[in-house]
Amino acid sequence: MEASVQNLLYRKPELYELIYPEPDEATPLFCLRLFERYSLQPSSILDVGCGTGRDLNVLSRTCKDCWGVDYLPEMIAYARRMRPHLHLEIGDMRKIRLGRKFDAILCLGSVLMYAITQDEIEATLSTFAAHARKGSLLILDMNNSVGYLPGGSFKESIEYDITASNFTAKAVATFSFDRRAQLLVRKRIWDIPGEPSIEDFCRFRMFFPSELECLLSRKGFRVVDMFDNRELRHTQLTGRTLYVAATFDA
Repeated sequence: MEASVQNLLYRKPELYELIYPEPDEATPLFCLRLFERYSLQPSSILDVGCGTGRDLNVLSRTCKDCWGVDYLPEMIAYARRMRPHLHLEIGDMRKIRLGRKFDAILCLGSVLMYAITQDEIEATLSTFAAHARKGSLLILDMNNSVGYLPGGSFKESIEYDITASNFTAKAVATFSFDRRAQLLVRKRIWDIPGEPSIEDFCRFRMFFPSELECLLSRKGFRVVDMFDNRELRHTQLTGRTLYVAATFDA
């Protein structure tokens, strides 16, 4: 996994919420809408790849037993400092076993896409299953591979312009594909005043809806819905993000 990722924000988690602000709490509110749709009032939630713990923090208002796991010690250290009421662990999504089950399991922010090889995908999905009980709800979001097809929302480059009280930066991200390996490749150049340019590099495994449904079913999860929006509208899935809800039936 390390060879596939070089990301400024993972080394400096205090910048993450500046670069990707979410003042409307859209992601956790989306999770709450899914809980309501599937008549789930979770008494326990696991967030795999929890990052700074921001989403889990919002969900902890209605669910006190909230656990977060992240591969990066820097992220967990920051999350513990900012959100000490959460139960946070450093862990590899391919291997971690917490020895308990959860009513809801989240894997948001395209974290699943860091599982590059088939073995890594199988191991990560096994982690979800190991922490699920019958009826548990799994919520995923990731880049939508269907949106990269003609007529979709794919852009070859994205520009960022960040201005905050104590930080300014510009960045340009460019995207290409390793089609044989089914990977999206992102290169991003940061221009921060007073510092040399910083280059990020990430490879992401692309998942198509029917492929993902098959992979999940082999681990005991039944996909109950897919969306390309947080309003739970059914569409042709052409948007940038694929949202998946699946229940554990095994």
